Amino acid sequence: HPVSFDHPEKVKIEIYDSFAGKLPVIYVPDAPDFEQLVTNVAHKGVRPDNLSETGATFLAGKTTRFMILSSKPYSNVPAAELGVGEDDWQERSLLLRRGHECTHYFTKQRYGIAENLLHDELMADFIGIYEAFGYYRAEYFLRFMGIIKGSGNRMVYYTGDLQDDMKSRLSELLKKAAAQLEAWSEEEPFRLLAKEDMIRIMCRAGLVGISEGRLGGNQGR
Repeated sequence: HPVSFDHPEKVKIEIYDSFAGKLPVIYVPDAPDFEQLVTNVAHKGVRPDNLSETGATFLAGKTTRFMILSSKPYSNVPAAELGVGEDDWQERSLLLRRGHECTHYFTKQRYGIAENLLHDELMADFIGIYEAFGYYRAEYFLRFMGIIKGSGNRMVYYTGDLQDDMKSRLSELLKKAAAQLEAWSEEEPFRLLAKEDMIRIMCRAGLVGISEGRLGGNQGR
């Protein structure tokens, strides 16, 4: 299907040399343009129901792989909730999505996991936040997930069928894990790690291990 962009001048294509390898990236900052492109390229012209809440798409086939990114507020969390400027948050949302999607691709290629489980999301957001801001804040992740109440609500996608008691336990586990990741990211040895090593350590630790601080030098907080 042909795509007619409202703002073609904003569309950018690059071969991004990421820690997951070289990946084609199509940046489409304008939300309607992004949604039209994703509908036509990824869904054969049939608009998916949740597209207005989607800001990134990664397409991977036998011979093709590329991502399409928008500058919609990441996880539908507005700039004001993070205390950053609107334009700044749009740019960081793009970078955050790029890091997030690269992490999913890397873990799937290297470890065979990319099932949108909470452990995967924790790792992908960790790398995304770190790449977008140059540091990691547990608060940001908890807002994106909706554990800190606000506009974010991604937890519902992973816990929708669970009982309230189990949802509460998972939220507490993620709070602890995010706090441990923040503490780990502030340690001196962490700054020497390549992204691949960060992911390897988080994969090895697992969600429970991360929550207990089993991340190299950080043995609990």
